[in-house]
Amino acid sequence: ALKQIELLPFTFASYDKKAKAMAFFDPKRKEDFESISGSKMRKMAKAGETPPPGFMDPEGWTILSKYYQSLEKKAEL
Repeated sequence: ALKQIELLPFTFASYDKKAKAMAFFDPKRKEDFESISGSKMRKMAKAGETPPPGFMDPEGWTILSKYYQSLEKKAEL
């Protein structure tokens, strides 16, 4: 059964600090990239922090941030 599974290559995307946008990681320019994991993103959203420009659509970030902040408020009750 496992012979029918095809593994697809995964290209890692990171925040390109020079381009100020998400891009595929380039090992030749590794110092230009910042990895923003899902955990880091959720922590930033909960804290009301603004992500770097080009990381995410600002409107989408506002929605995401409000959602995670609302979870924090519910946990405090």
